[in-house]
Amino acid sequence: MNDVPVSKQFDDIYFSKKDGLAETAYIFLDGNNLPQAWQDKSQFTIFETGFGTGLNFLSAWKLFEQNAKEGQTLDFISVEKYPLKPKEILDALSHWSDEFGGRLAQLVEHYPIRAFGFHRIKISEKITLTLIFDDVDAALKNINTLIDCWFLDGFTPSKNPEMWSDTLFKEMARLSPDGASYATFTSASFVQRALEQNGFSVEKQKGFNYKRDMIKGVKTTSTVSPVAAVEKQQPKAVAIIGGGLAGASCAYVLKQYGFKPTIYEASNSLAHGASGNKVGLYNPRFSKLRDDLSDFFAPAYAQLIRTAQAAKGDIGFHPCGAIHLMNDAGKEERYRSMVEHWDWSADHAQIIDKKTASEIAGIPLDHDALYLPDSGSVSPYKLCHYYAADVEVKLNTFVHDITTLEEDAVILACGGQVTDFDCLKWLPIETVRGQISVLEETKATKNLKCNIHYGGYMSAAKDGLHSIGSTFEKWVDHKKVLDRNHDDNLNKLRENISHFADVDFKIESGRAGFRCATNDRFPVVGKVPLHKNTYVTVAFGSHGVVGSIAAAHHLADLLRGVTVSLPVNTQYALSPQRFVDRAKKKGRDII
Repeated sequence: MNDVPVSKQFDDIYFSKKDGLAETAYIFLDGNNLPQAWQDKSQFTIFETGFGTGLNFLSAWKLFEQNAKEGQTLDFISVEKYPLKPKEILDALSHWSDEFGGRLAQLVEHYPIRAFGFHRIKISEKITLTLIFDDVDAALKNINTLIDCWFLDGFTPSKNPEMWSDTLFKEMARLSPDGASYATFTSASFVQRALEQNGFSVEKQKGFNYKRDMIKGVKTTSTVSPVAAVEKQQPKAVAIIGGGLAGASCAYVLKQYGFKPTIYEASNSLAHGASGNKVGLYNPRFSKLRDDLSDFFAPAYAQLIRTAQAAKGDIGFHPCGAIHLMNDAGKEERYRSMVEHWDWSADHAQIIDKKTASEIAGIPLDHDALYLPDSGSVSPYKLCHYYAADVEVKLNTFVHDITTLEEDAVILACGGQVTDFDCLKWLPIETVRGQISVLEETKATKNLKCNIHYGGYMSAAKDGLHSIGSTFEKWVDHKKVLDRNHDDNLNKLRENISHFADVDFKIESGRAGFRCATNDRFPVVGKVPLHKNTYVTVAFGSHGVVGSIAAAHHLADLLRGVTVSLPVNTQYALSPQRFVDRAKKKGRDII
């Protein structure tokens, strides 16, 4: 093979020119004694430094499916600071497409947008891929799960010294139980010394093809990993209280991991509350810098896109793109800083001037903007029903006491009603009424090609209708649709898009519902303190479409004991335990 891809950043090849597939088998599979190493483990975890083209993952995936026993699962975690485009991966590996038997096409189909963060991809009930687009040191510090096997596959140390850092080897020692293995193509002396100093044996052997040496080894008993081993749970029955987006997404995701979910919904239909809108716009939550909030919502946005693209059924998916107007100084500062610091490819987020924004939108706009070409809308109502398909749903079933349920675990996903349960009476959440207005398409709006956000929003037309909204009223406690709220929505639209200033819109309908939020404006997702096998997922505010699916994967991780779909810092920022700890710092006990 003479067309091996070369890294622009490191001027190094991604795999051997002689035979990259054979190289992977020799160094990483045979070097780590696979498949023998996982024969007696119900769950096996591999960590790879440098995803590159995905060749190592595809090889491990195929080997596992060919050799794993019934009930065994593989978690493959890989870090990549400079992710390739899907087409670049396809071009690099197309030579082996028959060898991988459809796996290459499946990987490319589910490959994330090139945005920072932890991207969870559920390949099958057996195989889970966590693809982390970030610096390897930063990623490792935010992981707290045991690793059985290491593929050390960064570019040559002389060309990529930052990856082969002291932090890498120290984190390997922290995360490795005794007997954990590693293998790498390099035999650089400083790599050997670092591995030995951090408790690993070093065995040198003949390298692949022209290379003289490679090394492999195992974690010895001279050091002990501080990461506690978690008992891997077998798939069990899980009760989900609530049939909105939070609950339905849990049912959808838990089935993929082999659990048996049952939804308990107090009303006579799924998506009875705020999740019942016909159109819901999806975007990440924006922040000036990367923080715990962005580390949750940015990958969640990418995950929702992949979920929608793969949906087998009508969920109202309309990937039309979104323009976020910089119509005040605060938004301009936040969006420009976000693009600078979030480390997204320009394919997925960019600042555009008002002329370009107008061309993309199809109507005249008055402001420069942030443009997200992958954004769009779905139908939350249809999405809930899609998520809950093939799952047992018990409607008109009000659960007063979760201890009466027969399932092995319980997830509370019922919005503001979670505080009706004794275990979460102390949770500081509030509900805020919001009303949307549905407008008939007009001559002035028919050319609108994407969603526009301006403090409110207007969706591109779907079936001749636009959704605009949404009001924000903490003081209103009913869901009756109000004319004054329609006026509020229309006034905000006209104030921010002068093209619509004199348009006489006809309101087709409206809908009101209640958002659920916390006093720190961060969702609540995790284990309920002091209550065994009880979990919660609520308070996504206006980002339930995006946040709920990522939250569901995190809860699946908690249930199975492999918590790597989110960074450790973000896991804590989401957890209900944060409120308990804050109260204790102030000298109060809230539970």
